[in-house]
Amino acid sequence: MNRLKVTAIASLVAFSFAATSAFAEVPAAPSSINPNDHVALANYYEGLVKEVSAKLETNQQKLNDYEDHPYYYGRQGQDLRSHLQANIREYKKELAEDLQEANLHRKIAASEQGRQFSKAGTNVGDVTVQ
Repeated sequence: MNRLKVTAIASLVAFSFAATSAFAEVPAAPSSINPNDHVALANYYEGLVKEVSAKLETNQQKLNDYEDHPYYYGRQGQDLRSHLQANIREYKKELAEDLQEANLHRKIAASEQGRQFSKAGTNVGDVTVQ
């Protein structure tokens, strides 16, 4: 009986670690975007930035409304306040990550485009210039 309890608890702990790590992963770009198309990836991450900034703005507005009139919310007001503050923190973190990814892909796309121009050869008279 005791062994069964230990096995059940161990399996529950293992499942919780697996579930937590699955939810904590940063979503990757959709499979419909070619991983080598950095312009499309930058546009994708910029779209995420717009979505997250809109969510951030609405949560910030709700928090400002709460702080202007905390007496409207009663006992649940403090829970709401801490929940909104946590959401704002997470959205700011996500916004910074998405901006960083977008900038990275923009830089990669620009360097690839510059590399393509430098590899292009031109014919000037009888001499090929690269």
